[in-house]
Amino acid sequence: ESPKNINDCFKIFDKTIKINLAAPYQISLLAVNFFKKNKNGGTIINISSIGGELGFPNNPAYISSKTGLIGLTKSFARDYGKYKINVNAVLPGYFNTDMNKKSFNNKIKNQKRADLTMLNRWGKMEELVGTIVFLASDEAKYITGQKIIVDGGIASKGL
Repeated sequence: ESPKNINDCFKIFDKTIKINLAAPYQISLLAVNFFKKNKNGGTIINISSIGGELGFPNNPAYISSKTGLIGLTKSFARDYGKYKINVNAVLPGYFNTDMNKKSFNNKIKNQKRADLTMLNRWGKMEELVGTIVFLASDEAKYITGQKIIVDGGIASKGL
């Protein structure tokens, strides 16, 4: 539910953008500078969200920040590929994290979210980690500027 006070809305939006978009931007710039000095290239992996791809109601700050992170990923990939720097984004669906704990522990919400997937379940953290490890590996050196969706098929399921 949205805050009733417009100033609270502004504060929430600003804080969310700072955490989910401005901080990754700043950290990525530091990494780029390190990689450029090192001259061996490198990999940046941003963690966005399925919400950045599909959106969901009542959370415009989160959706905006995660959609912006996808754009930031593409922009950095374009600008810094010439330095052998790969930049990709991983878009998780539903995993049992601190952020999703309430939904995960609520039997009805848990099942509702599981039903959104083609696999009828939430993701396991090792399934998300596997994608990140792959993107960080030499086997993924030709992948850049991409968003990799790890959501059990939510984005592809359709109606």
